[in-house]
This record gives sequence, C-alpha cells and structure tokens, in this order.
Amino acid sequence: MYTFEIRFFPKTFDEPFIDEFDNHMHSFMSCLYKNGQTLGKFENKVKLDDHYACRIATYEMDSLDEKYFNKYCKERITKISEMSVKEPVFHFVGKNYNVRAGCACESPSHYILLHSLDGESPVVCGDCLEGVPLYKLPKIQYASSGEEHDNILWWEWKYEGYQLQFIGWHGKEERRCHKMMSNPKSPLSKEGRRICKQMEKLTKKPFYYFLYNWYKDNKKTCPKCKKPWVNKDWDNKNKKIRYEYVCKKCRLVSNDMMTP
Repeated sequence: MYTFEIRFFPKTFDEPFIDEFDNHMHSFMSCLYKNGQTLGKFENKVKLDDHYACRIATYEMDSLDEKYFNKYCKERITKISEMSVKEPVFHFVGKNYNVRAGCACESPSHYILLHSLDGESPVVCGDCLEGVPLYKLPKIQYASSGEEHDNILWWEWKYEGYQLQFIGWHGKEERRCHKMMSNPKSPLSKEGRRICKQMEKLTKKPFYYFLYNWYKDNKKTCPKCKKPWVNKDWDNKNKKIRYEYVCKKCRLVSNDMMTP
C-alpha cells in the first residue's frame, strides 16, 4: 500500500465560499472511495496556510490516476479546479510497511468476497490472496447508475456492523451476529452471494463467498448443498492454499475457527 497527500488550494477561505468548496472536496474524496481508488473512508483533513491536505492510502502507485475516474470523480475535480488557485496536487508520501500489498496478478483465476477490519478491499484474488482494487473490476449496472461499486460497499458496511457487534457483544446478540456471517442463508450472506453471482457473470471468473466461522470446526459437508467440501489441497504451511473448505458448486469457502 501507498500513502498519498491530496492538496487543495481554494481561492479563499472566507465564508460562504469555503463552505461550498468543502462540500465539493469531501464529495470528491467520497467518490474516489466509492470508485475503489482509495482505501478506507475519508475522515481527516488538515488546514494549512494556503491549502487543505488530506492523506489517504491506495493499493497502487497509479491508483489516483484520472484514467480510473468515473463521471462523478471527473465532475467534482472539475468543479474544485474552477474554485481553486491551482489544480489539486497528488503528492506521494511513501510506501506503507508492515501492511499487505494489493493484488498484482494480471488475470486472477477466481475471486473471493469477504470483509476485513483492516480497511482492505472486500474482494480478494484467489491466487495471491491479496486485495483487488475495485476500480479494476466491472460495476454491477443495477447499483446506482452503474458508475460506482455501491452494492459491494453497502454489503461491506452491513457486514462490518455485524462483525463489530460480534466482537463487542456477548451472549444472545453475539450469537445472532455470528449467524448472520456464518449462515449462507442469512440475509447478509444472501446479499453477498447475489453480488458474487452478478460479478461472476461480469468477470467470467468464479466468484466465491467467504463464510465466517469462530465457535467450532465446520462440518465436512457444505452448509448449503450438503455435499463434501473439505479442501484436500489445503496445507497450513502453504500460504497459497488458504481455505480449508471449498464448495465449487455453491461458490462458498471457509476455515475452521479462523477469521479471514
């Protein structure tokens, strides 16, 4: 991962001009996130003498390139430029160490939809097991105008809510949250599997859904089709074979009492 600082240079910091500028700036940062060009939600902004500075993380050195902009990113950056002394600057700060890199595979053989609290992409390459920048994936047309990955991000936000509750609660509520993440028939899992099915059609690659499991080992049969799904190629010493359970028919993967 890499850290960049985006610098914005408004013509003035006087109100009401700066209020409108702030709205466009925050909207632009939000568009970058929804387009998969930045990791994690934009939350920090620093005001300096003549500009704003916003630091964000990306998977690749060219993640912020205009070639990846959707129409919303283009609209916002144009408006910001009109209200600025000079064009926004994308300043490279440095490479992030002790963090996982993004997928660099030219053509992954398959993908996995899962959620991580580390702010990584919710889509993982099945070959290198690293996060895939969302701007490299096709967009499902029913989501918004087909310009953003709304459907994947909405699912991720819901999943994150259950995961955080599961970590923080105990007893009955904890069990309910675990069921939402581990049961392939739960509303959350159904939504995720529906996304996988749509993405598989668009990418023409298998798209698996990860089932969270914490309390006990998985059964030897797939929880959906009841067919054997133990991954005979799994080896905990082999980093490339990560999932102990794989059902190719139902497009499900899981591990025994492990977080993804």
